[in-house]
Amino acid sequence: MTQAQGFDQVVFRHELDVARLRPYWWRPKVRILIVTDGSGSFDETESFGLGMVIAELRNDPWWWVRFEVVTAHRSSGAVADHTNFRFDTPPVALAGFDQIWLFGVRSAPAMPPAEVAALRGFMDGGGGVFATGDHDELGAALSGDLPRVNAMRRWRSGGPAGSPPPQSGPNRHDTTRVGTSPGYQFDDQSDNTPQRILPTRYYDPFRFSVFHQRWRPHPVLCGRNGLLDVLPDHMHEGECVAPTASAVAADPALWPGGVRPEVIARARVEEHTNDDGHGFVAGKTFGVLSAYDGHLAGVGRIVTDATWHHWFNINLIGFDRSSAHYDKIRNYFWNVALWLAPESKQDELFSASVYGLLWLQPFNELLVERRGPQLALGFSGVDALNRRASQCVVNDWVLAKLPALMRKELFRRPLPEPDPLPFSAGLETVREQVVGAILASLREQFDPFDPPAGPPDTDLVAKLVARGVAQGLDAVLETEKRGLAQCRSTLELLDRSCQQR
Repeated sequence: MTQAQGFDQVVFRHELDVARLRPYWWRPKVRILIVTDGSGSFDETESFGLGMVIAELRNDPWWWVRFEVVTAHRSSGAVADHTNFRFDTPPVALAGFDQIWLFGVRSAPAMPPAEVAALRGFMDGGGGVFATGDHDELGAALSGDLPRVNAMRRWRSGGPAGSPPPQSGPNRHDTTRVGTSPGYQFDDQSDNTPQRILPTRYYDPFRFSVFHQRWRPHPVLCGRNGLLDVLPDHMHEGECVAPTASAVAADPALWPGGVRPEVIARARVEEHTNDDGHGFVAGKTFGVLSAYDGHLAGVGRIVTDATWHHWFNINLIGFDRSSAHYDKIRNYFWNVALWLAPESKQDELFSASVYGLLWLQPFNELLVERRGPQLALGFSGVDALNRRASQCVVNDWVLAKLPALMRKELFRRPLPEPDPLPFSAGLETVREQVVGAILASLREQFDPFDPPAGPPDTDLVAKLVARGVAQGLDAVLETEKRGLAQCRSTLELLDRSCQQR
């Protein structure tokens, strides 16, 4: 191999066999089946292609996960791993995937009941689903009849979520932003000027302050460098919604545990007149993303998007790949793939991420030097993970170790609802105690300066992580008990002092 060849293999990560360089890494596979129909494709050169998104997924963004993509098209003449695809027909077994992404272009015909049942079984078994379409009824053929999914986006007239927005007229959802040339034009969707979205603000139990409310976005919109608040623009998007609380309560079989989908971000339409014949559009906001945390109810998670134009090549080709805007957009793609993974897979990813820290330089040096409190070790571990991954991902993993009811009450609480104030120092204490205890548990078994020569014993790692989680939660409980006792003593002293005045 020449020096130039060796350099090329290092630069282009998707050509690099990471396992050969880091054989000790544990990289659980997240298996994604991407399905489209009609004019949708998986090519990088076609306007309605998903090639750029697939390339980003295969570019292995983190050391603790590997996204494995399989493509399927509903037509027989398309280019895909599987053509003439049906959800209820072998050779593709849905059980072999962790999540299914649906990019429907066609509005009809409706999906046959047998296929709907197959997808319902996949979701009820913990599989994640992403679904999107566009204006009017585009995408309804693939997603408009799926339980839960059809209540989270307006797919067709008369559907559970109401009628979708039109392609033209003043009521269309036009998020176009003026680009390099004056006015609002069709080609603006292919430039490097995105739209800014408005993420829903949630109470953040991980960052407690007595002075003001702290907030965070949904994990799907929480990036490695902060808030993900941009998406490609388009002149006629669809709309995401959430069913009412009464609708969820009325159908416990569909919505087990009363867990309700949420609109996690809104898009803004600027009042303007389009220069390409679409005419005047009124200003407004609308739901651009919705999410359902099925893990709180023992089923699969769901994300819906207002339009596949946030994903297709035609809307991505204008961005410089090194720009901050594009980095946020692809971070959104990665986050969808990460968040939709089944609960059992989330456990593997958590274990693999902390396990990989053992040999991450210079963090491994800190592991050897720092033999003091686990809380301090956990603080450094969380910081090391957050510098490379979504800043909310560790929070989500630690929350998953708490009882489901506690997770629902503490985290899915949009502002300005009152703070639940669950712990004296916020859940950041829980997170850092747990991560610190896991690292201490792993350090007893592995030498940070001498990584294994081959793949890890995943059962052993999982066992050590589970032990660390238990020890970390025990430490939090003892800390909180001491804090409550001290608080009680202080209150009693204050009460006696007031009575003596």
